[in-house]
Amino acid sequence: MVVENHYPHLSELTSHQKDKIAELRSKTKDILATYPEYDTDFSLLRWLMGWDYKIDVIIPKMRYAVETLVNLGMNNHQTTSDEQINKDIKNMSAVAEYFPGGIMGQSKRGDVVYMQAMAKAHPKTLVKAGPTSQLFQLCISETEMSFKIIRKAEEENQRKMGVIIIMDLDGFNMDLLYTPTLKVYMSLLTLLQNIFPDFARRIFIINCPTMMSAVYAMVSPVLSAQTREKVRFLDKDWKNHLIEEIGEENIFMHWGGNKKHEHPCGDIRMGGKVPESLWYNESHKLEGDKTKIAVSARSKTEVKIYGESGKHFHWLFRVSSGDIDFSIEKDGRVVWPVFRCLTEFHPEIGSFKVEETGEYIFVFDNSHGKIFGKDVKYKIVLE
Repeated sequence: MVVENHYPHLSELTSHQKDKIAELRSKTKDILATYPEYDTDFSLLRWLMGWDYKIDVIIPKMRYAVETLVNLGMNNHQTTSDEQINKDIKNMSAVAEYFPGGIMGQSKRGDVVYMQAMAKAHPKTLVKAGPTSQLFQLCISETEMSFKIIRKAEEENQRKMGVIIIMDLDGFNMDLLYTPTLKVYMSLLTLLQNIFPDFARRIFIINCPTMMSAVYAMVSPVLSAQTREKVRFLDKDWKNHLIEEIGEENIFMHWGGNKKHEHPCGDIRMGGKVPESLWYNESHKLEGDKTKIAVSARSKTEVKIYGESGKHFHWLFRVSSGDIDFSIEKDGRVVWPVFRCLTEFHPEIGSFKVEETGEYIFVFDNSHGKIFGKDVKYKIVLE
């Protein structure tokens, strides 16, 4: 039995890998045609390795993933550097600065290095400052921008690469386990794994508190077996471990390197409490009279509205309890990605530019609700 290198040079691909890549490419031509940049041997190999070469399982998952990336405009986004990624993410929302994270750069091998100072987040104010979907869009966009850098490096080096994730838990406190945001974070982890299979090369966890084993036990069930295998808890000598893995010149000073920047943390988002000026208030233009619909457990409700090219749909809705999956479809295609929305602290708010005149279907899906139905109060306008 041939043992396959997980990060091979193009010349090291086995005949089995080459055959499977060709088969997957042949069966996903229509998907890849919507995002030509995505159509590389190593992108397809990530899907194959992430799902044990089970092509029938991969195809619908890839369709959802590429569909989501295209709906978010990633196929038209030009990414040139890690500095640009960090700038673009901060420009997506005034609240983005308060969700810790960012691209530190690339390792000495060329892998993208992502730093998340997770313990600097303030969940109780974050939930008041933006809809759930905004966080999902931000994280999906940031990850795909990273993969644009990776695909470019793979083309130059002819070798498969990945993302090195560093999770810094310095300052960890129990507020980070705030139940509503923990639920959203679990949904986010599931979403990212579904869209980006085999994305992490290493996951280093540093500055671990003593209760970390209990915390990890809560999070690990949503991690794939392949992801769990890449998690490594570093001891107090973590700075030397990171330097050995990444290179001192590629790490900002705050984390033990000598990468130059005017700030010791570079341009990594370092979180903090979200100021009240950014919290949601009831003065939004879509507040007021809304339509109420009931969505039974294990079912979905559709709202059909005619859209005119060049105009925008704007929506606002709240769910009576729990969460609901929301998306927009046209002619059997998903044109606004499926996101699981929690509205307990902030209503779901969004907008969508109508590219084609015709009927659009707004889908409120409670198929994941096994027992309880949910009421949704919504307002959708076309302007």
